[in-house]
Amino acid sequence: MLTVLLIMAMFGQGQSWDNLGKDFITAFPENIAFYYPLNPVNALNITALYNDTVVTVSIPNEWTYEDTLPAGKPVTVTLPLSIENYLLGQTLQTVKINSTHKIAVQSISQRGDSVQTNVVQPLKNLGTLYYIPSLNYSKMINTLYQSEGKSAKRFSSFRLVIINGADTSNYVRIVKMNEITPYILDPYAVLQLQTNGTEISVQSDYEVAVMLTHPCLEMAECRCNLVVNQLYPGTQLDSGFAVPSILNTSNVWLHLTSSTNIIASGGNLESGTLEAYSAKLLSLPSLQSGSQFISTSYPASLRLIGPGFIIEPIPQSRFSACYLVVPVSSTHAKALVIAETEYRDSVYIDGDLLSSSEWRSISNSKYSSVIVPLDDTHVIWHPSTTIAVYMFETGTNVYGGPAIALNEKPDPFGCVFTPSKFDVIFTPQTWAESHHNCMDISDELFNPSNKEAQMEMDTILKSEGLNEGLWIGLRRDLLTLEWYWQKGKKVHNLTYTEWGAGEPRVAAHGMCASVFPNSVMDFQWESVSCCAQLKSICYTSTHYFPLYFPISKEKDSTSDKNDHIA
Repeated sequence: MLTVLLIMAMFGQGQSWDNLGKDFITAFPENIAFYYPLNPVNALNITALYNDTVVTVSIPNEWTYEDTLPAGKPVTVTLPLSIENYLLGQTLQTVKINSTHKIAVQSISQRGDSVQTNVVQPLKNLGTLYYIPSLNYSKMINTLYQSEGKSAKRFSSFRLVIINGADTSNYVRIVKMNEITPYILDPYAVLQLQTNGTEISVQSDYEVAVMLTHPCLEMAECRCNLVVNQLYPGTQLDSGFAVPSILNTSNVWLHLTSSTNIIASGGNLESGTLEAYSAKLLSLPSLQSGSQFISTSYPASLRLIGPGFIIEPIPQSRFSACYLVVPVSSTHAKALVIAETEYRDSVYIDGDLLSSSEWRSISNSKYSSVIVPLDDTHVIWHPSTTIAVYMFETGTNVYGGPAIALNEKPDPFGCVFTPSKFDVIFTPQTWAESHHNCMDISDELFNPSNKEAQMEMDTILKSEGLNEGLWIGLRRDLLTLEWYWQKGKKVHNLTYTEWGAGEPRVAAHGMCASVFPNSVMDFQWESVSCCAQLKSICYTSTHYFPLYFPISKEKDSTSDKNDHIA
């Protein structure tokens, strides 16, 4: 069975990944010991990508919040005190987030100076198989705090939190080496169990979210801090990790989880074979002086473990083109950026290049890393390659982890959250009807207003096997008879043409234009009567994250290319 699980995970590598969605579910485990004198503050930071995004946050049978959010500005939603879940077993203490357009969600759990943030994964990122790190938690806690001479703790173990992401009963199995314990989770329910480190995986019929938490690791002077690690599904294993230095924090260990024996290497990591589901914590002293690259002989998941945090580094296969960083505190927030050394000088923060002389090469890799102070919410992105971005904040402890991934695919003009697309409309309509229909379902009746756009259209139409005329957004002026582009509600002059032989004909034979019904002719244009009934091709242009003015507009406000080429 374990071999089958490993194969399943390996086949899943490389799938597209971002943290955006319309549907989310999460839970808020107990942050701190019940006797602490300050009330908890549990909240969500929600960032919409489109204006007028309607967001609904609800706790089943208890509480509902609804608001219409602007694009690009994080909004904090404070939750009722009752959402904090300290009881073991199954409850409905979950938070559902739904929206009319894509959003990003970050959870915040705070009590006094104990703070924990977490990127909430949309339902589309949840899975049915998770590998559980087989840690000896008591030994780990004693190891972490041996320098302080304190190992007291509210509980002797971590908690395993499983959230049902389905609107139906979900059959969940917790797998140990020699036994399987089944549970039936109610729709959108949460199951919280104590774990002793013998669990090796969670399997379910429908998608679930899985977290490891510890409510109160006591620090110096009896301070407490929530530890939370939201696990990635088993399909997200990898064999290469650019591991961040966590702001040079001391007492950091690595833990690798795999369902087979593996060899890990990198930095001055101790060598040797790690057995499947090893509970061993690996020392990596060089991580205190800079980021390191860790390789494994087979796909695995890796965690950084230290006082008050467990962080799952971004695997190399899940690097993205752009990230959103949303600090809770603007005075102690920093981003750690990892980029290919050859392209590190092209990293942007919002609309400006990241200018820094502090880049440091990561040994035995093609990457470098740099730490950047954060004063507010920002987008960090690269126009031509993928990067990794972490956000950390410091108070009594360091907290944070991977930033919010917005898009995997690089774009030279900004941080894309909706790529361009074509829609062929097979219902014959007049030119005017086609134009209004495209305005309703996308951005415009397509305008191949430059050579690149014409070639892109040719490729799409040939792949669809189309060999007939389709309306494009080109027509004549009724008074001057000059040709112009109708781009949505705007009019643009005609500067590029791809007319077929003998085209365009006189106005009496056609005031509108279609692509020529012959793919061999590379879909050249012809003039047609605007009342003719033809199919059409609609186009949705690339949409960039709205936190800043896209570079595409600043570079060339008159260029047609940026309107059509992602």
